[in-house]
Amino acid sequence: MPEPLDREEAQKLFKKFRTRKNGVHSCPEMASLCLICGSIHIMPKAGEEQIFVCKNCGFAFYRAICPACGKTVDGRDPENPLCRKCGLRICVCGQCNCGPPD
Repeated sequence: MPEPLDREEAQKLFKKFRTRKNGVHSCPEMASLCLICGSIHIMPKAGEEQIFVCKNCGFAFYRAICPACGKTVDGRDPENPLCRKCGLRICVCGQCNCGPPD
């Protein structure tokens, strides 16, 4: 479960990442902030610990740990694109759950 953000910090992060999402994966606090509405009311989806849902607007996003290098992978970050093979997000290290890219 992500640590809750205070309102001021949430507003700063929302402003920083709302229009340019590169780097969202490297900011741990972003696990508890919706980039659609700015809400800090984020909860893991029942039965799917890697999917987070905004209780305010319903936006859901993928956020997990790379099995290869341990870095965060965030579905909102363009630096973590979809793998064409398995459909999961690719870490900045180039790996996803299906192994090295082709």
